[in-house]
Amino acid sequence: MKIVTTKTMKEMDRIAMEEYHIPGVVLMEHAAMAVKKYVDLVADKNKHIVILCGPGNNGGDGFALARLLKQDGYEQVMIFCNVPFEKMSHDEKIYAAIAGSYHIPIYQSEDLKEVKKMFASADIVIDALFGTGLSRNIEGFYDQLILTLNTMHKYVISIDIASGINGDSGAIMGCGIQATKTVSLACYKPGNVMYPGSAYCGDVVVEDIAMPQEIIAKSNGNEVMDDDLIASFLPKRQAHSNKGSYGKALMIGGSMRMHGALAMCAKAALSSGIGTLTIALPSSIHAIMAGKMEECMLLPLSDEDGYFSEKSAEELKDQLDLFDFVTIGNGMGRGKGANALVELVLKSNLPCILDGDALYLVGKHPEWLKRKAPTILTPHPKEMSYLSARKLDDVLNDPMEVVQTFLKGYGNITLIYKNEHTIVCNKAFSYMNLAGNNALAKGGSGDVLCGMLCGLYGQSKDALKSACCAVYVHARCADELIKAKDYNAILAKDIIEESSHIYKELRNRQ
Repeated sequence: MKIVTTKTMKEMDRIAMEEYHIPGVVLMEHAAMAVKKYVDLVADKNKHIVILCGPGNNGGDGFALARLLKQDGYEQVMIFCNVPFEKMSHDEKIYAAIAGSYHIPIYQSEDLKEVKKMFASADIVIDALFGTGLSRNIEGFYDQLILTLNTMHKYVISIDIASGINGDSGAIMGCGIQATKTVSLACYKPGNVMYPGSAYCGDVVVEDIAMPQEIIAKSNGNEVMDDDLIASFLPKRQAHSNKGSYGKALMIGGSMRMHGALAMCAKAALSSGIGTLTIALPSSIHAIMAGKMEECMLLPLSDEDGYFSEKSAEELKDQLDLFDFVTIGNGMGRGKGANALVELVLKSNLPCILDGDALYLVGKHPEWLKRKAPTILTPHPKEMSYLSARKLDDVLNDPMEVVQTFLKGYGNITLIYKNEHTIVCNKAFSYMNLAGNNALAKGGSGDVLCGMLCGLYGQSKDALKSACCAVYVHARCADELIKAKDYNAILAKDIIEESSHIYKELRNRQ
């Protein structure tokens, strides 16, 4: 399953019509059939259904749906459309004419009192107003129509995307219909899954519209992570192997104030299969970590007031070659000692994972990221603003644009952009995770994710695949945990404990 931009979807439609000789009305008919399936699930034939049709092919889908419903015996189907016939798209005109021949009432009005009466009588409202092609803010009558509908709390099914939501960014174009369910056609659109659009689209399902699978496979877009994909990415463990086969990791982090972040990261790495793990930490927390971490080796470095001192980088310099890769950042703070350690790691030839405070520090020195060795970055939106030198609003409003622009400036970087739906990408490939829930919105969750990534990368040495696996397993753990626990009660350590079950489930698919 893919997530494609509106431009890509338009090109897919063109290829289907011009190169595969599939008429547009056939795609429209299949779109209507897909939506009808969800009407059938919630409505009896005597329910009152109002279909809102706007200009273009989204409105055409609505007219086509009206005909299918009427033909199937739905007794009370009504279309609301203020678009003059001559301003409709070619295919919309065809289905508008067909709806007329079926004597389906087509209501036109800009009297909001009449519109409110129409909505009051409706059991289900179908949103076929604007779709993904909306390019300007909704104003005037349609703004008032949408506001009226939203205040009446009807069961609303949107076709492709909730009207008023930008198909590529999820931004609200002035106002947006609050859908109960959205039937996205052929592929997800970014606006279906990116906040705030995701909050307006409700439950999103993707349905086939007879789009040839070859077209979808060749189209650019984010691949959606699922069990089968991640099972194929999950590193396998061989019978004839030893601890050295699964990575020698150095984890740098911790402070007197935040030793828990380092401990959670380390425990997650161990539970995710790392071969050997050495923790470099300020000497002041050596005894604390020794009591927590029995399976790790500890490497205490010079300390100043509970944080790494500037001497720590020099102490570590000659020992880096003992390891396959480095994870750095969890709970280490942003002082001069931490800065020196980040510089040391990034100027080495070792692959590395940067998390937490390391992302803030490298944001001050982006030139350190111009390196050949694999580098994995794990920013949330604020950290992405540090890395990209962009405003936080820019990141939140169009994260894909910010992420792709950032990646163009560097070499061998894999980026995990952590948000409601996390994106994992490099210059060539992009994946999106739709699993997970708000139980993960809690301190320590990111440290556990980083630890999982450490454990998985140590085994596979594949930055993109290990990043996808870590993100997906982390999210699936949360989805599994809420079956028995309340969101509030799920802790970061619960994610680590649950990970064994998810790894086992995925491994059984291999």
